[in-house]
Amino acid sequence: MLTKITSQILGKLSNTLQFIEVEILFDWILPKKSQTLTVTEKSTLVFAPHQDDETLGCGGLIALKRELGVPVKVAFLTDGHKSYLHIKPEDIVQVRKQEAQEALNILGVAASDVYFIDQPDGELKQLSHEQKLHTINQLIQLLQSFQPEEVYVPHHKDQHPDHEATYDLVKDALSKSGIKAQLFQYQVWLFWGRPVLFQIDLQKLGQSYILPIKSVIEKKRQAIQVYRSQHHIFPRTFIKRFFKSKEIYFQS
Repeated sequence: MLTKITSQILGKLSNTLQFIEVEILFDWILPKKSQTLTVTEKSTLVFAPHQDDETLGCGGLIALKRELGVPVKVAFLTDGHKSYLHIKPEDIVQVRKQEAQEALNILGVAASDVYFIDQPDGELKQLSHEQKLHTINQLIQLLQSFQPEEVYVPHHKDQHPDHEATYDLVKDALSKSGIKAQLFQYQVWLFWGRPVLFQIDLQKLGQSYILPIKSVIEKKRQAIQVYRSQHHIFPRTFIKRFFKSKEIYFQS
């Protein structure tokens, strides 16, 4: 019992220290090294590995673009079925799709502009050669039909296999599609789970941008809260940083 309590205390302490480090990085270090990202009227396609990554990583950007009337589409690569142990996989898949459409509706994206690729959650890096080619072809078709001018993907070092695989798959599809879109990387797990102040090399991560989202932060907050099936997964200190009035993007 004492061991369990000690472990819980150490876990909470670790989360608190990580939160403090990320606060310093977001509020002091990155703003001094970043350019301000201006929201353009360029059509936008957001790729997310799981239902909620799009809102956490770039919910503010989506809301700002939709308020300007800019076309925005969102594509989810996995079915999200591994996110809840106490619900049948087929049931959680439907729950997460409903949550995604509700969250994106708050951000201004119609259900007809939301796409589900439905690859197995947690397995994007283990796709067979045939599955990989099929997925890339699906992404190419989406890119070519929409012709986006900007594409957003998780960072290539986002510390989650599905996130990093999403970057690789989209980068490959973009190259083969012939679409000349700007590629931006958003972050979800990038600055979590390691001593960021001493190990992060911003130059290797790419050119960083800060996007002010103060005018739409309430929309983003509401959209995040829609993902009720995910509330049990994240430490409170992890989620708190996505309620900031800025988002961070990279170009490499």
